[in-house]
Amino acid sequence: MILKILLAGDGGQGIQTIAEIICRAAFQKNWHVSYIPNYGLEQRGGVSLSFIQISDKVIGYSKFTTPDILLIMSEQARARVKNYESGIMNYDVKDYAQKLEEQKIGKSSYNIFFLGLLVKYLEEKNVLKKEEVYELLEKKLGKKLNWEENKSIFQTCTL
Repeated sequence: MILKILLAGDGGQGIQTIAEIICRAAFQKNWHVSYIPNYGLEQRGGVSLSFIQISDKVIGYSKFTTPDILLIMSEQARARVKNYESGIMNYDVKDYAQKLEEQKIGKSSYNIFFLGLLVKYLEEKNVLKKEEVYELLEKKLGKKLNWEENKSIFQTCTL
């Protein structure tokens, strides 16, 4: 089994945070993990990408062109990954706009919303455990001002 995940957004949206948490959780479950962050010098405001692979075998080459899972969190990122096609799952912020608005999820918590959706899918595929990801999330963001809101969003998305 090899799972290829491409996360795409704008710098400052938490793409690298999502990637780091997913990779740490997978590594703790004894999966082989590859993670390539990709962002420009401008970091905040420019496109931020994360290429992740999770496998039960050694990963031969870290980069890929066809992700199994593709997350797009901005228009700018959508333009940057237009040549990538998803084989299994697509998560696009434009497709979730109504749900984000209905649940009153602010832009600063979109990353947690999508992390929750990704974790739910990965848990269904027996790749990760929600509780283990939650522990890493709490360790990383537990002291932030909006932790209670993020905690609630993550728990709701992973139900």
